Amino acid sequence: MHTLMDQTHGAYLVRTTSSRYVISLDLQIVIRFPDTGPPTEVAALRRDHDQIDLLAIEEATVGRPMNLIVDLHLPNVPFTLRRSMEVLSIDRLSDEEAVLL
Repeated sequence: MHTLMDQTHGAYLVRTTSSRYVISLDLQIVIRFPDTGPPTEVAALRRDHDQIDLLAIEEATVGRPMNLIVDLHLPNVPFTLRRSMEVLSIDRLSDEEAVLL
């Protein structure tokens, strides 16, 4: 798959040059899994490995950085923009894989 910009439902695995993201459009959640590597190459972000609320996808296309608007439920912070490294691939998850979310 080349982009998530025309999708409205389903669950997807998005691989970037530094992390993997599981995105469920049905549940409106995202989970980030940073790839292992030297700390200078892969930054840890708040709530890595946790489900966070996905408010909107501004960009999710292979070959471009991904931009997600998420709600981390921080006091006085209505949303956070998460910008990833370049997207390498987008794969739809099967219904069985999506149930695990």
